[in-house]
Amino acid sequence: MRHWIIKLYKKANDKGFALGAFNFSTNEILKGIVDAAVKLKAPIIIETSEGERNFFGLEESVAVYHAIKKKYPHVILHADHTKSFEEIKRIIAAGYPSVHFDGSKLSFRHNIRETKRAAEYAHAHDVFIEGELGGIVGGSTMHKKSLKDVLTKDIMTDPEQAKEFVELTGIDSLAISIGNAHGIWKDKPKLDFERLKAIAKATGKFLVLHGGSGISASDFRKAISLGINKININTEMRVAYAHALLKGLHNREDYVPYHYLKDVSAAVSKVVEEKIIIFKAENKI
Repeated sequence: MRHWIIKLYKKANDKGFALGAFNFSTNEILKGIVDAAVKLKAPIIIETSEGERNFFGLEESVAVYHAIKKKYPHVILHADHTKSFEEIKRIIAAGYPSVHFDGSKLSFRHNIRETKRAAEYAHAHDVFIEGELGGIVGGSTMHKKSLKDVLTKDIMTDPEQAKEFVELTGIDSLAISIGNAHGIWKDKPKLDFERLKAIAKATGKFLVLHGGSGISASDFRKAISLGINKININTEMRVAYAHALLKGLHNREDYVPYHYLKDVSAAVSKVVEEKIIIFKAENKI
């Protein structure tokens, strides 16, 4: 499975598009994501954070993934932001074909050691692995603060460290910090494209942009042209989900879930469709 995933990333890299990676924590969100991908004939990544896995269920996520893959094989299930080796083992045992080991809170040397350990284990089980270097602040929600108050240059990914990191760990892809942040903030993220160019040149690896919500279409397109191969989206879908759900529940005369939840899935699907088109991933299956 790992080699198939690498082949898909290489296709994205060679053809100048990015794989959209969309988080889910409910069936309605997942349905919206997959409906958009099917409609636009786009390969996609569906992913769960630790909190989302705990809520939805680890084995349940894998079971639903296999059900989707039977009908639409152009999808990857990915474990987002996994912070311990024991959790990596648990996720791989459950059947995830792709994992993210997030050692960004560790010291540089400690991050290398733990990521290498995770990568060796993942590869031994034919699993694709993403590492992370640099600090990606925030959470997948709305923030009242300004990004400039929390985003400093010392947490951004250093190109020379990135080169050493990928060489010593053996990871398949690298999540980087270039001005991106999780969630939606008062101000728009300002991506450091010169840093991105330097990282791409130094590493030669598939590169991942976390914190995609709130970044402009033009910045996405430029980032893709400079080497970003995967982009994570979560907050914008969560906001669309919440607004559509509240609207659907307001002044209802019936309490039949699928009468209003179909609009919730449609709202999520609209966000995903917009991102797929921005990422130039439509008609790429």
